[in-house]
Amino acid sequence: MSSTAVPVAGGGDRRAAQGGRMTLDAIPAPAGRPRETLEQCWRRLQDQGSGWTLDLLEVLEPYVLGRPHDSRDIARFRDLPWTAAARLLQRLPREELADKQNGAPSLGSVLVAAVGHPGEVEVHGYLVPPSRADERITAEGIVVYDHPELDEFRLVGPEEPCDGTGCEHEAFWSSVQASFGLDDADHAPQVVLPRTCRRTGRPGWYLWWD
Repeated sequence: MSSTAVPVAGGGDRRAAQGGRMTLDAIPAPAGRPRETLEQCWRRLQDQGSGWTLDLLEVLEPYVLGRPHDSRDIARFRDLPWTAAARLLQRLPREELADKQNGAPSLGSVLVAAVGHPGEVEVHGYLVPPSRADERITAEGIVVYDHPELDEFRLVGPEEPCDGTGCEHEAFWSSVQASFGLDDADHAPQVVLPRTCRRTGRPGWYLWWD
């Protein structure tokens, strides 16, 4: 059976490099639709004037997990490294550095910790869009890698509360707090879980404040 020729605008048929006619099966598939950037998404959904976070989205974009579905949705980020933390520290309004997730260290503290300890501390949290009155960037916690006490610490989570200062949870947090200068936290994280870095395979610990 003869192959189907593909007409070219202006007349004639497009031919393959070998001199034969190009078949429909040989036509390159169209490129997929580019993913909408976070800024494009927020501007599309926005129902109020633009806010200060829009100027920082390009820094956070590589670490954002998904796109909000409406103008009230938050956007979560994780694995924020020291390079991005340094750019945020340079560009964030000073008053925004004091933002805290309940009893967690302030946004400024965790960003400084990441910059001061490249590869050892990464930040996770969320962004609240400009369409909300509480627009902000919030750090919910950190991931700690290569901490000297990791091998000695057993898993502690919300189902295993720690009320005493002598428990392993509190001892681990005290060491992390002292090592990375997280003095403005109100209390230890509610969740501490083992974590393996997706990029490097290094073992670490995920700390989260509810």
